[in-house]
Order: sequence, then structure tokens, then C-alpha cells
Amino acid sequence: MGNQQEKIGPIESDAQERALSAGLEIEKKLELSERVVSGLRGKGLYITTIESCTGGGLAYSITNTPGASEVMKDSFVTYSNEAKIALGVPAEIIDKYTVYSQETAQAMAAAGLKKSIRADVAVGITGSISRADPANENSVPGVIYFAVKYGDNVVSKELNISADRRFDVQEKIIEEALLTVLEVIK
Repeated sequence: MGNQQEKIGPIESDAQERALSAGLEIEKKLELSERVVSGLRGKGLYITTIESCTGGGLAYSITNTPGASEVMKDSFVTYSNEAKIALGVPAEIIDKYTVYSQETAQAMAAAGLKKSIRADVAVGITGSISRADPANENSVPGVIYFAVKYGDNVVSKELNISADRRFDVQEKIIEEALLTVLEVIK
């Protein structure tokens, strides 16, 4: 029994440390989400998200904030090329620049603004998180592209993130997207 406890002890300690770290990251993201919702509300703006590799995580972060219904009417998860094209991303963009590109992220944001019930700001996110995508030969794990569009202003970013867990990569992408939204709407 003692040997089992010795093996379990370090595992529990590591799990507790990861849980504490995740808790701090979640608090940081919640604070950013609150700032985004407050900033949008203060300007009377609405936001939509068009997400691929984050799978709706950015929308989830925003809608987890009190007052989110005053700034968000909808969001889109476009996990495949076909879904992006169905939303309005031109196939020519994907063919020319690939699905993993700043141009595709920008086209996702533009398509989201057109399809949204009501949005002034759109965030398009695309990339490959933890493994090469067999459907898209140019995918590089950890390389993410996102774009924030507000009026004629478009800010695009490329992120290179390495982490052991998909969740950690997604959290970093969401954090960077929230910070960029704040930058764009100020």
C-alpha cells in the first residue's frame, strides 16, 4: 500500500499544480472576456466568431461573461474546409493561400460579418493545433492564424504555440484573440 501512495502522491501533486495553473489561466481569460464585453457594450458593438481549431472556445469565453447577450447574437464553428466555404469563405482563397493562412482567417472574419444576424466585429481563427491535418498537407502543428475585422480595419496575426495539451494551445489562442479585439475596438 505504501508503494502505491508514493506513486500516487507525485501524480496528485502534479495534477494539483496543473489544476491551479489552469485555474489562474481561466481567471485571466475571464477578466479579458469581461473587458471585451464591457468594451463592446460601451461602444454599442456586437461581435461574432468564426472558429476552426478553437472549436467555439472564443465564443464560449465571451458568452460566459455577464452581459454577453448585449454584444453577441451568434457564432460559427467551421471545422472543415467545406464548412468555411459554405459560410462564404471563397474556395479560391483556400486554394491559393491554403486553409491555414492569414488570408483565410481574414476571409473567415469577413464571411462571418456577412452571415451574422448582427455583428460589427468578427474574429476568424484557423490553424492546426496538435497534429498535421491529413486533409490539408500544408498544416504545421502549433501554427495558428487569426484575424479581427471591425469596419475597414483588419488585424491579422500568426501564432506559433507549442504545448503538450490541445487545451493549453486553445487557451493561448483565445487569450491572444481577446487581447486583439480590445486593441481593435479601442
